[in-house]
Amino acid sequence: MKIKVLCPVCDSNQNKVKYEPWIDIQDPQKLYGAASGVPGTQRLVECENCGMIYETPRFPDPVILQGYLLSEESGHDSQYPMRVESFYRTLLSLGSRIPAKGATVLDIGTAGGAFLEAAQRFGYNAVGLEPSQFLVEQGRKRGLKIEQGTLDNHPFESASFDLVCLWDVIEHLTHPKAALEQIQTLLKPGGILLINYPDIGTWQAKLAGHRFWWIISVHLHHFTRQTLSTICQRTGFQVFHFQPYWQTLQFGYLEDMAILYKIPLSQILKQLTPRLIQQIPIPYYASQTTALARVKP
Repeated sequence: MKIKVLCPVCDSNQNKVKYEPWIDIQDPQKLYGAASGVPGTQRLVECENCGMIYETPRFPDPVILQGYLLSEESGHDSQYPMRVESFYRTLLSLGSRIPAKGATVLDIGTAGGAFLEAAQRFGYNAVGLEPSQFLVEQGRKRGLKIEQGTLDNHPFESASFDLVCLWDVIEHLTHPKAALEQIQTLLKPGGILLINYPDIGTWQAKLAGHRFWWIISVHLHHFTRQTLSTICQRTGFQVFHFQPYWQTLQFGYLEDMAILYKIPLSQILKQLTPRLIQQIPIPYYASQTTALARVKP
């Protein structure tokens, strides 16, 4: 049974329908059991008060969390080396805006630990938090420090971290505002919050409309720069930097994602692409945005 939810940013119940679903899938394991999700299953609304776009009605929190706990992400994890390189290049590009080497870092929703490895190479003391048992085990096999759990169930003490990261996570959280409030308690004075998210306010998203590739079942919320700034302000943060997030993944993997998200002609393109070409790393920008915020004085 799905339930109606309020706006995750301003708690308003006044909204207008933006997109209706065109695929009917009610199995939570199919909807939430993989990070790639399923396109076309959501009824998205736009808050008439703050402009936030989110899913309502939706499945209750325990149903969604159970899907994440049982997820098996071998496809996502297959691109691990290139994810590490993408994260590392982004850390370098952020320069003096983020804490210096030697800082303590928490990566929430760390998956198989690609960011943790990049952070260690950068010079950070990094630890991850991840609900998926499969991904926790993958990361631990790599010698990375990962705790299994969520923000509601973790072992970390208050004021422990110089930097807390949400890489492609905030859109998955059932209560993002409460999560940001919890994160604030984990940060040391002067600490930084990094949020990387799929931006539904880009020209790409506007051009794609209801076929925007990030409108998938696992993404409960769809932020723009404005609504992300607003939710940060309402939880005691101030955003001070935005930049596009460029990632590098194998061409064949990108083709598979295009097929999954039903991008026109993607199936034909995959059939025509030689295997050698499929293995080529491709840098791309797909409307993901990196934001930095600090606790308001």
